Amino acid sequence: MNFAPQETFTIAKAVSASHYPYSSFFGGKWHLGALSNDANITSSPSTHGFDHWNCTQEVSPTATTNCNCKTEWSDKCNYGHYLSPNHCAGDTNPGGGPPGCCFNYWWPDETSEFGGIRNYTKLIEGEDSLYVIDSFRTFLDSNNNSNPFLSQLSFHNCHIPYIGSPDAVESCKNHTTCLAPQPGEDQYTPDELDYYSCIADLDKSVGLLLELLKSRDLYDNTLIMLTSDNGPEVNCDDGLCGGTNAARPQGQMDIDGFTNYASGSAGVLRGRKRDIWEGGHRVPGILSYPPLIKQNRIIRNFPVVTMDFLPTIMDILDVDRPEDQKDWGFDGISLVPLMKGGDEEELGDRGIGWWYRDAAPNVDDGYGYRYGVWKLVVGSSSCASDFCKKPQLYNLKSDLSELHDLSHSEPEVLEAMLERFSTWNASVSLSRECESMC
Repeated sequence: MNFAPQETFTIAKAVSASHYPYSSFFGGKWHLGALSNDANITSSPSTHGFDHWNCTQEVSPTATTNCNCKTEWSDKCNYGHYLSPNHCAGDTNPGGGPPGCCFNYWWPDETSEFGGIRNYTKLIEGEDSLYVIDSFRTFLDSNNNSNPFLSQLSFHNCHIPYIGSPDAVESCKNHTTCLAPQPGEDQYTPDELDYYSCIADLDKSVGLLLELLKSRDLYDNTLIMLTSDNGPEVNCDDGLCGGTNAARPQGQMDIDGFTNYASGSAGVLRGRKRDIWEGGHRVPGILSYPPLIKQNRIIRNFPVVTMDFLPTIMDILDVDRPEDQKDWGFDGISLVPLMKGGDEEELGDRGIGWWYRDAAPNVDDGYGYRYGVWKLVVGSSSCASDFCKKPQLYNLKSDLSELHDLSHSEPEVLEAMLERFSTWNASVSLSRECESMC
């Protein structure tokens, strides 16, 4: 598979285009195509501009990641609440373990007989995010702190299959790192313990990363962007899952043959992973960059998305896209004005579109558009009634939970939002058909 066109301008290529001697590194979960140079289409970090990388090709467990890559390692596997291998894909395993269950890390090596890449040949015994941090530390060592760097660390925590480390699970059980269940509630399930502990493990690793930067006098001049990609797993009918921060949705669902549990909470937000409602994609984000961000503050109403990372880096480094790509569609905006303390309202409204799964928007999977305070929703993955298959309109400033559809009382706004989505969708279609250099 090849999800990102080769030669398209990326964050790694942006730093290479600057006037500074940058070195770049990708670590963790790639999931954007085949890593091997022998593949029909290679889509590795190298083909998208990264100088160095140490990553898995697809989804991997968050504990004892590669334990099923050799038969003699399998008895060391920590499967957590899954009790057995989960999320395995493919039908072979060269190490003799369960078919499709060899999850491993790879990096470029021109001397390797495996298509110019080489894999990790030791058992990863502990928690996966620690391996990612250690890989980043190795990259910094090779960089000798002498050159500026770009690093993207894509942790597996806490995508399924998520497994908390034994120490983190124990800390959650005794309520050191987890709040005790509310009076009258059941004790945490094995799945919940793994999920909350997996988050605690990630939190610890992020802390180690920050300490590593500080120990090398890099923190005060490093731009750090931290966020997640989507809301919690498992759909609730019409996206209604309790709607309170104390809600503990229970249950599981089968997606593509794999078991998914409902441990996470979207709080007051409607919807969960794969939904067009806010609970599907509205997640926390943290920016740190002392040269521009002079004081702490919380931004609640101005939407920021990961496609803003590229133009932000381009703005800071004063670089532009290649001449033959300058007219291509570009949805992201620079966050530099916001980082400098710009007022949310002064930055103006912006449009963001969504659709899920297929090459073209459809009601069953859902699509939507946001502009300013207004949000259009048409269908969604968890939509179970006829009502939510029709165009809905929400004012996120007054109705963040998306419970009060205003499509009938604000028909002109609804029509404008549908038109904005159509314009944006046409731009995306043009990019897919004409602005790819694969």
